[in-house]
Amino acid sequence: MREGTGRAQVSVEMASPEPLQEQLQRWMAQIADGDSAAFEALFRAMYERMCFVARAYVKSAADAEDVVEDTFLKLWTNRDRIRVRGSVKSYLAAAVRNTALNHLSRGRIEQKYAALATMDEVWGTAQVANDAEAALREQERVVQVQRAIDDLPSRARETYCLYYQRRLSYVQIAEVMGVSVRTVEAQLVRCVRKLTKQLGGVLE
Repeated sequence: MREGTGRAQVSVEMASPEPLQEQLQRWMAQIADGDSAAFEALFRAMYERMCFVARAYVKSAADAEDVVEDTFLKLWTNRDRIRVRGSVKSYLAAAVRNTALNHLSRGRIEQKYAALATMDEVWGTAQVANDAEAALREQERVVQVQRAIDDLPSRARETYCLYYQRRLSYVQIAEVMGVSVRTVEAQLVRCVRKLTKQLGGVLE
């Protein structure tokens, strides 16, 4: 991990090529037994890939590194309670996504205004008004839009935010979320239909 973070120091020189599932599972089992060398090996092997996942959610490379480091720190802290029966890569990617979303929740107000700007672009609505009453209406509109986005099913919400807020392509979203491009397309269609139905009056 990067120097000066106040956390356990782990070098970020990456191993290549990426290890197979069997090796990842061995490392996870060793980590559960408190093997710090296995933890270091897993961190080195998966750091860059997990930064790519995090970067889809947060604004900067530095934020992505913080998200990945926080995720691995939680992994080490909770090592005696973690059991991964499926894909280790998928488990780590999901953990990074959750950490990234928690990171984003700390900037909720900023998200609301970003969401409003997104909806304006999608439906061609106008930004308005500089008087106090109009500003209040606009703030209420922001809250309604964000609530509607928050009410989407979790995977649909992630897909929507990655496409409209983070500006990822269908192919990039499919890779980050571990789904097909067709699934991404279908999710976005459902999201837009639901939001249009729910927010029709708000967006006029």
